Amino acid sequence: MKFIKITSIILVVLLCWSAPAIAREKASENKNEEKVEDVYKKAKQFIYKKDWLKALEKLRLVAESFPGSKLEDVSLYWSGYSLNQLSQTLENLDKILETQEEALSQLETLMRQYPYSKWIDDAKLLRVEIAENLVKKGFKQYKYILNGASKDPDMELKFSALDALLHMDKEKAFPILEKIIRTNKNPELREKAIFILSQYNDPRVVPLLAEVVLKDTNKQTREKAIFWLGQIRRTESINQLVKIYKNIEDMELKEKVIFSIAQYGGEKGIKYLIELYRKEKILRLKKRIIFWLGQSRSEEAKKFIEKILME
Repeated sequence: MKFIKITSIILVVLLCWSAPAIAREKASENKNEEKVEDVYKKAKQFIYKKDWLKALEKLRLVAESFPGSKLEDVSLYWSGYSLNQLSQTLENLDKILETQEEALSQLETLMRQYPYSKWIDDAKLLRVEIAENLVKKGFKQYKYILNGASKDPDMELKFSALDALLHMDKEKAFPILEKIIRTNKNPELREKAIFILSQYNDPRVVPLLAEVVLKDTNKQTREKAIFWLGQIRRTESINQLVKIYKNIEDMELKEKVIFSIAQYGGEKGIKYLIELYRKEKILRLKKRIIFWLGQSRSEEAKKFIEKILME
């Protein structure tokens, strides 16, 4: 009986001693999460501005200063994307090769370290695109990437053909992409076409992506269209996202739309998130909106959250 009492006392002492340490550790983790989210947000702002060097500086900081963070996989993807975009602004062939090889390295690190990341499919598509460009320049060693890109040889050829559309006359390429997106039965091919289409600065892109979200039969394809709508920083894009939110019932898709509006950022993005919150009745969705408002560091969002707390 005495032994049980002594053991109980020791346990109580240990718990009392460890509780503050656990609390401090938790507070430190939360602080680190805020820091890494702030760095990542700045990187995305530079990506929107097409300032690839500054974006890469911030994205590397995520990996180097916050290893293992929840944003490391997405940062690896955007590092690969930014390096590939940067390579297209260079003139020196050796520098182009070096930059594209580094982009491949970032994408391969993502696929190796985060095999279940939601960014894997995007990384694979971008990896094929970069490899194709390298092979076209005469670097045959990258054919292994193309050979493993698809189990279906015909599909591999289609992917290559889609990439080639990027270099065609826009007016010739657009109707081909449009037809693939609307009628092709393979969701992978539709997603690839959506990615290519999202790179076009054309007023027809936003309504077509919105149509995909509302009508495509594959949920993942619809998610991709929502994501790329959020990356197009034009007024018509965010207006379409708000309309889509009101016209879909799927909870997960609605959450994707909330994320894309939050990624749009700025006063307009905050304004729309607040409007959605006021009209939304589902608690799960209201909580997601509050979360992204909190991530914005916006003064208007801060005041709105304070108002919610005072009600």
